[in-house]
Amino acid sequence: MLLVFLGLISLAAPLPGLAQGSTPLPSAPAQKTQEQVSRATSKTLEVAFEGRWRNEFRDNADLRPTDDFDHLLGQRVRLNLTLRPHPHLTLFFQLQDVWVVDAASDKVIHDLDTNIHQLYFHWRPAGSERWAFRVGRQELAYGEERLVGTFGWDNVGRSFDAALLRHRAGAWTNDFFWARQVDARRNGAPRRAGHLELAGGYLTRQAKDSPGRLELYGLFLRDGLRTGGELTGIPESIRILTLGLRRVHQPKTGWRYSLEHAWQFGARGPDDHRAAMLVATVGHAWGGRWQPRLGLEYDFATGDNNPADARSREFHNLFPTNHIFYGYADLFGLRNLHAFRLTAATALHTKLTAEIDYHRFLLAARRGRWKDAAGRVLGFDPTGRSGRDAGQELDFTARLPLHKHLSFLVGYSLFLPGAFAERTRGPETHHFGYVQTTVRF
Repeated sequence: MLLVFLGLISLAAPLPGLAQGSTPLPSAPAQKTQEQVSRATSKTLEVAFEGRWRNEFRDNADLRPTDDFDHLLGQRVRLNLTLRPHPHLTLFFQLQDVWVVDAASDKVIHDLDTNIHQLYFHWRPAGSERWAFRVGRQELAYGEERLVGTFGWDNVGRSFDAALLRHRAGAWTNDFFWARQVDARRNGAPRRAGHLELAGGYLTRQAKDSPGRLELYGLFLRDGLRTGGELTGIPESIRILTLGLRRVHQPKTGWRYSLEHAWQFGARGPDDHRAAMLVATVGHAWGGRWQPRLGLEYDFATGDNNPADARSREFHNLFPTNHIFYGYADLFGLRNLHAFRLTAATALHTKLTAEIDYHRFLLAARRGRWKDAAGRVLGFDPTGRSGRDAGQELDFTARLPLHKHLSFLVGYSLFLPGAFAERTRGPETHHFGYVQTTVRF
């Protein structure tokens, strides 16, 4: 009954037309990791609970003039157990239960399933402050999570069966890992034919009390699901190396900026793969009662302008947490993209933050495909005659942390298709809204 009652709260929550406050500019403050939480307390056993209920609606998701209004109520319940049998050893277990109710046509519903989302041990040899080792099922998140993230917006989220070695030296924190994504099947689909594996290193330099941070990374993706190429049907696996850097300056108030650039090399099936991406943000944050923030963001990812030359040029966005960056309607990923984002946010009350985002989307390669973050093709014109204009989006969001145990998230998004989207998909305006309730103990 408690779960039903809290779900009804999310349906009747106030503040219509407001929604989730996205990340403070230019990037979200990092949440405490399980390692930080573990080291901040000496309790032998801890139990935590999180319940999340999100009521969503979509209209004109296919941009075509048909009646395709869809609604769903997603429930995610997580139970966390943290055990410390030794001062240098932590065991973490996270059980997850997911339900989706009243989804008539939604195509990204996961199996209704109770599963182990995380189960790992974290060990600091001899209590070392320099070395740590983590093995088991776990979440991975780096930078702003544009390439490697937890995908927390999703009802199931993302986790990996992984081994991670962390080394600290001065201002540097260096992670080296191998990971295999946990297969979360959707709509009763069969198991994936090949595993998605990620290996690499992520090096971060941040001096104590400094607002600046430098990140360097090398990530190698291997997709065991074999794919054919543009000219040959002989299937091969995907093997892509991503090399990148990110520079961030983010004081609490004043000017802030970030710059991230990455290059990719390898093979997408039998085709040679070369691609790149660039993300740049600049903004200003003020203090005081209203704490206003303004920001401007530019995102670029290469696309494949010749779909029949056996050369892959579309950037692969790996394992992102995509929702907050390229429109909350989730119609775009960091693939074949020029995107411009203008953000304004303010604290209307000590417990209410409101934000508005304007997005402008263009294709980087007019003969390339329009894809979302998961790689689903939403539009394609191999002639290039439909142009580059994919559309515009307005996002209205608000966050209401009513109590330390209870918070609300409410939002509405409006996508207006451009010439390319109209010609390859449809001319209708797409509407997306949600009310989310989260309870934590």
